[in-house]
Amino acid sequence: MKPSPRSWHIPFLAGLAVGIPLMFGYFLGDIKSALTASLAGLVIIYIPTSNDFIETMMKMFVCSFGMIISYGLGLTFSFNLWIASLVFGIFSAIAYYIARYFNLKPPGSFFFIMMASMAIGLPHHPELIPKRIGIFTIGTVNACIICLIYCVLNSKKETKKNLTTFHINPYVNLVESFIIGICMLVSVFIGKFFNLDYPYWIPISSLAVLQGVNQYHIWKRGLHRIIGTTIGLGIAWLIFSLVTSPLLICVCIIALQIIVEMLITRHYALAVMFLTPMGILLAETGSSTSLNPDYLLQMRLLEILIGSVIGCIGGWFLYNERIRFNSIKHLRRSKVVLRKSFQK
Repeated sequence: MKPSPRSWHIPFLAGLAVGIPLMFGYFLGDIKSALTASLAGLVIIYIPTSNDFIETMMKMFVCSFGMIISYGLGLTFSFNLWIASLVFGIFSAIAYYIARYFNLKPPGSFFFIMMASMAIGLPHHPELIPKRIGIFTIGTVNACIICLIYCVLNSKKETKKNLTTFHINPYVNLVESFIIGICMLVSVFIGKFFNLDYPYWIPISSLAVLQGVNQYHIWKRGLHRIIGTTIGLGIAWLIFSLVTSPLLICVCIIALQIIVEMLITRHYALAVMFLTPMGILLAETGSSTSLNPDYLLQMRLLEILIGSVIGCIGGWFLYNERIRFNSIKHLRRSKVVLRKSFQK
């Protein structure tokens, strides 16, 4: 267990951002739409550590807009296997590059790519796209309102820091972004080509593994994800077997979300144990209670394994590219230092 660098408030804010739409959906009799809004509420995870009100809200609005674009893009191009895979691969590469360029802190580009992946995995119904994007937008607005209230309450206890903006990183590797894009393209293509029922779990798992900082970390995350998912599927099976009330399912999602946010920076495998059932309940857009639990969990395990393998393979290429890129960067810096010393 590692010490968490984040404030203890964040898990409970995430629980509120996910839980409030669920409660509204339950009392209004539309759990399916509520789950979409709850998914958008995950944007609150990008809340910065700064206590500056303007900076915090600015970053929340920018990330919310990015999440809406990601989700809308996935819905728009989900009509064709080849086009969906190509667009998703290009989008993933661009999202990864932008997140690295502006030094967006972890989870970086993960949730933007995740939203596009889940939207692409939905059946293509053009007439429902405006409604789905509208509901998703409501979820991001809810998260921003929660963040606003939190900033107002927290500003009385914390001293403000100087206003900062996005810190630009000039040393962004285009080839690294290209590798991420290729892995995402292959992940979506495999899921759709074999007509898997939940194809979005493959790119999500692959991307989660690729978040590792080095080759050892990437393979370690892959192993942790497989082990954590296997145990998490057992927890999911228990929930499906014991919980039948929609209200209790909403409570389970909220509780699991809080637990995941408490553990994700401390121990990845433990977090995945609870992330697995939470993701299944949250992602199946209202159909979780009527699906065959045994079949759903088997498909989830299969797709996690496929995605983790793709992520580990992509991680090998990614790590070797990072070695080459860092070597070139240090050589260039050394040349600049030597040139300046000779000029003096």
